[in-house]
Formats: sequence, structure tokens, C-alpha cells
Amino acid sequence: MEDEKIIRQEGLDFYKSKIEPSQKYHAVDDFHELKMRLDDFYAPESKAIFLDEIANKIAEDLQKHRDKSHGGQPGINCEKERKPPKLLFYIKQELGTLPLVAHQRSLSNPQQTRNKVFISYSHFDKDILVDVQRHFKPFINQIEIWDDSKILPGQKWKEEVRKAIDQTKVAILLISTDFLGSEFIANNELPPLLQAAEENGAVILIVILKPCLFEEFDKLNQFQTLNPPNNPVIKMDNTEREETFVNLVRQTKKILSAE
Repeated sequence: MEDEKIIRQEGLDFYKSKIEPSQKYHAVDDFHELKMRLDDFYAPESKAIFLDEIANKIAEDLQKHRDKSHGGQPGINCEKERKPPKLLFYIKQELGTLPLVAHQRSLSNPQQTRNKVFISYSHFDKDILVDVQRHFKPFINQIEIWDDSKILPGQKWKEEVRKAIDQTKVAILLISTDFLGSEFIANNELPPLLQAAEENGAVILIVILKPCLFEEFDKLNQFQTLNPPNNPVIKMDNTEREETFVNLVRQTKKILSAE
């Protein structure tokens, strides 16, 4: 991850030299300067990491100001809070067009061992599941993937699903209308997966497969997606589709290797 360290340091340096001391009145002017700096990075992943670092610093410093001056709450009519939220808005819009940079929350239950990758999907989307599995196949000795095809005849399937979720560190959600409409997923998979993300350091990675009203589901839309909802997998050409799944594997490997 040496390249990522370099890019993040570049982001931190830019923040300290350009964003933090900026005297520009409008946040969009800072954002335009930031966009020009992005041209120095060729790969979309590098652009995303650079922006992610800057967004983290803006949010961190904004919260420090609120903790110090406003009891941790937004300051009404505070001049120091005029630009940061707007700049974060512009940055988040830009990040929505770039590959996901995944983050793992700190563990509240570090004794619970989590090392599996759980793929949640609708059986109507099994053809795309096969494509996702193809991209993980070169790393079969490094990454333990679980989906319901692992359940053997005669096994108690609900128990097997729950057992796998209890060991999940990365949950990949393949979202479509059929996924969102699945009672089994809604009742048996999503609640424990979301709880694991909230309490036990599991990470949710979302891929939008088909057009759907993803934004209407508040428990899910709080998570950034690998691809924008307006650019689902089935609309992609073959190259973009392959790049999306490559980034899915890349982010999964990064999370699993994090100490």
C-alpha cells in the first residue's frame, strides 16, 4: 500500500497548503483548484484516495472546531463553518463518480474473529454473481468467499447463513430491485450484516447491479456504493464492468489485510 501512503500524504499537503489557509470566499473556488490538482493523478483510484484524504481532514477539523466552540454541534451563523460543509458536498459529489475507497470502523468487539467475505444477492441476479466470483477466483487461497451456494444438501440453511455472517468481515451486497424486494434478505441477512458493520468492524461494499430505488432505503444508502446508482452494472460496457469488479476485489483485499 506504499502508493496509497504517498497519495494520502499528497492530499494532506494540499489541504495544509491550499485548503486550510484559503482566503477564497466561495467553497466552489477552492473546489475548482482542487479539481485542477486532480489532473496530476492518472488513475481514478488515485483521484479517489486523494479526495478521500482531503474530505477526512475537512470533516475532522470541522468537528474539532464544533467541539471547541459549539459543544460539538453545528454553529449557527458561525463564519468558520461557512465553507467546509459546502466544500465537503462538492468533494462527495466528485467521489460519487470515482471508485469506492472503503473504510473499516474501529472494532467494539475485537475478540470476535471475522475473516469471511459474505456475498448477499438475489437469485434473479445469479449470472452477475458468477461474474463476481470469477474475479475473486485468482485469490481463492487468500480470500474465503461465502454465498448460499456453499450450503450443502441436508444442512440447516438459516443456521449456515447466520454462522457465515457471524464470521463476516466484508459483506458484498449486489443490489437490484429483486434484492431490495427479497423478504429473506431483508429479514435474515441485512439486519445482522448491518449490526456487524455498526458494532464489530465489518465493512459493507455495495454494487448497484440494475436500476432500482436504492436511495429510498435509508439503512443502505448511508453506505457509499462502488458505482453510482445511475450507472448500474448492466448499463456498463465490458471494460467498465471489469474495472468495477476489479476495484471490488481490490477494496476487499485491502480491508482483509488491514491490521
